[in-house]
Amino acid sequence: MSKHRKPSRLARASRIANSPMQLTIAAGVAGTVAVTGTVVASAAPTTKPEARKDKSRPVAEQLVVTTPSEVGTQDTMGVRSEIATAQLERADRLAAARARAIEKRKDAKQAAEKRARKRAVEARTFSAASRGVERMSASAANVLQLAAATASGAYYSHGGAGSKGFDCSGFTSYVFRQMGIELPHSSSAQRSVAQPVSNPQPGDLVFVYNGGGGSIGHVGIYAGGGQWWEASNPSSGVGRHGAWSSAVSYGRVL
Repeated sequence: MSKHRKPSRLARASRIANSPMQLTIAAGVAGTVAVTGTVVASAAPTTKPEARKDKSRPVAEQLVVTTPSEVGTQDTMGVRSEIATAQLERADRLAAARARAIEKRKDAKQAAEKRARKRAVEARTFSAASRGVERMSASAANVLQLAAATASGAYYSHGGAGSKGFDCSGFTSYVFRQMGIELPHSSSAQRSVAQPVSNPQPGDLVFVYNGGGGSIGHVGIYAGGGQWWEASNPSSGVGRHGAWSSAVSYGRVL
């Protein structure tokens, strides 16, 4: 009788609760509750509204994340900036170098033009001087030839002026007359019309002072090399003689 007694309500409930199906359901419910509790806990505010307002900042301000591509872009921009700066500096240096080269060429050109003008002036001066020397040389050569021809066969004659008898001023005036130059028949007068020179050349007149100074007492034609063409005196005659006095001066009429 007791073996087949109907279970009580409490016993039936206990069996149902311990059955595998009920355990599974309970586990599912517990999981749901656990999940729900997590969600609610995550959603529930943990701070006061004022604190949340103070700490609520944009994500970009809270955390800056640079991706590899952004890093590469920044590096590239930096390199490009450095290259551009270097190119500008190089362009400035090249411009400065070109300006210096232009200025240097300008200075060189001006210096060359100045030297060319100087050479041109010197060439003109030299040419004029050369022509003057050539004229003087030709005239002197002609005078010396005429003096040699006049002295040939001539003799000293006081107051003589040609064609074979001469005194000193008569001889010189006769020679220069053949050159187209009229000289007075007086040594002192010839001294007054001649241009004084300190560096005598052949063809110049040489004047000898009386007694080593004072008045002019004699005139001849300087032949160069310490020689004179002259009509000196009756004993020496007319010809080419060695200089016999140092008390002299020179004059040019050519």
